[in-house]
Amino acid sequence: MDLKAFKILFQNEKEAEDATGSEDVLFLDLTGLLDKEYTLKDLGKSLQYSFPNAAVTVTSGMADLSLTSPKRKHKAPVEVAESWEEEAEEVNADALPATLSIPIFPNLTRLSLAHPGASASWADLLAISPNLKTLTHLSLAYWPRPSTTPNAATASMVSRHATVNLGGSHFYSDLDDDWHEAANILRRLSLNTYCLKWLDLEGCTWLKALTWDLPSNPSPTSNLIQSGADEWVRPSSSPGPDWNAAWRQIEYINLFQGWIPKDRQSLQNMPAGVVPVQLMRWLRENAKREDVKDVLGTETGWAVAEWVEKEMVARSVGFEILSFRRAGEGKWCKVDFGWGPPEKWCVVGG
Repeated sequence: MDLKAFKILFQNEKEAEDATGSEDVLFLDLTGLLDKEYTLKDLGKSLQYSFPNAAVTVTSGMADLSLTSPKRKHKAPVEVAESWEEEAEEVNADALPATLSIPIFPNLTRLSLAHPGASASWADLLAISPNLKTLTHLSLAYWPRPSTTPNAATASMVSRHATVNLGGSHFYSDLDDDWHEAANILRRLSLNTYCLKWLDLEGCTWLKALTWDLPSNPSPTSNLIQSGADEWVRPSSSPGPDWNAAWRQIEYINLFQGWIPKDRQSLQNMPAGVVPVQLMRWLRENAKREDVKDVLGTETGWAVAEWVEKEMVARSVGFEILSFRRAGEGKWCKVDFGWGPPEKWCVVGG
């Protein structure tokens, strides 16, 4: 599918006979459809229609600013306005008018961008995010780590004093637990998606960025915040999304990894912990269910150990989100890990 084919699907009655248009579209499912033929930039063009002809013709006074205009050879006399109001009217008359843009999907509330593959671009997503203010449901399943310069992860710039990373995130950002750029991108996205109630992040490996904070800021469960002490040094704002402001309406968030290990021998060989024990108990009760068989994986050994480690991270993030909501007296958020009751499994522990 390309941009031309996409627009054909949503033609109005003026463009094609018996066309239904796009005003009644509520759900747009682009799961696995983003590629070189249809990118996020094309989606941005599909979300609104611009009318350049609606702009008023610029007055001839703006021609004096042209570098090739012969009028530059002769200095025009400066006329002093008699009042501020008269000068303001002249400025407004020469101002360039904005292009009129009309949304193509004015009632769009649900958008799925899951499984984008190599076509995922956080820079393009941020660019089109001002057109996503009506969304209540958004799926970013299997999106890569948030970064505006993903190709510069291994690049650096050498100066006299030190080597500086060229991109916002470097190759070892995960090992260094540095989620500053990823958290900042999510914060910028949240400011334009403040109507979200449902967020799907299945298969995402950057969950820490959802609640990552500067080391100097205390956590929502710290004694400083719980006691309400009025200290001279107050915690600064978090670089990540605010769960009690822009994303305060989110009631459901999916942190499922996309699959569940079923090899009990690998789970038994792991050190004692909460997650392996609870998972084995859950497998005994639910492994034979038809809706569960599709997500059970046959991986063993280190793959299972890695899954358990990521599950602990997801639980920690879910616990912090609920802690933020509790500290800010916000609404309860259902955190789904893909197995077991979300409210009962959201416990920090190995």
